[in-house]
Amino acid sequence: MKKLIALVVLAASFYSCSDLYDIKETVYLIKEGKHESSIENSANPKGLRTLKSETLNLTVRFDESVRYNLGNKNQQDINKLFGFADCNSLHHENSARFGWNYNPETDQVDIFTYVYQKKKRLYQQIGSMEIGTPVDMSISLEDNQYRFLFEDQSVVVERGATCDTGVYYLLYPYFGGDEVAPQDIRLYITEHLN
Repeated sequence: MKKLIALVVLAASFYSCSDLYDIKETVYLIKEGKHESSIENSANPKGLRTLKSETLNLTVRFDESVRYNLGNKNQQDINKLFGFADCNSLHHENSARFGWNYNPETDQVDIFTYVYQKKKRLYQQIGSMEIGTPVDMSISLEDNQYRFLFEDQSVVVERGATCDTGVYYLLYPYFGGDEVAPQDIRLYITEHLN
């Protein structure tokens, strides 16, 4: 019995406390011809999950599958990365998430704030990231505003609704607008839980 306890203590020492609060990197796959993503190599659907704290902390990485050229004005459309619906609302009413699109001129992924505020869509570019390089980003609920952090950039956007208690369901990667994914696209996301 003492050997078993010693083994458990030794095994636990190999994990840092922060490892206990991370969800292993998840590969989200948007299949060619689709808008919605699924978790790659998983028999389980994403299911309905909710925000567990006032901040959604992520590490995001894109691979070469995000390079696309639609050859039309929809190249500028903002794809959805990750976020949450706000305050018992549907996501087209009140929500906050990061958006992205591939910029063929810079060969980078442009990152955007993407908010619905009382059914009005607001967005702005917050930065760009290299393909293959992981970047930390977060969205925080702060009274009547969202705070988006991307590397050293911080953007504040007013919320469309506030409440003391509510359901904040998570929003997963999505391609488009009008266009569907021109090829299989993979996004790598690690959630850091508070």
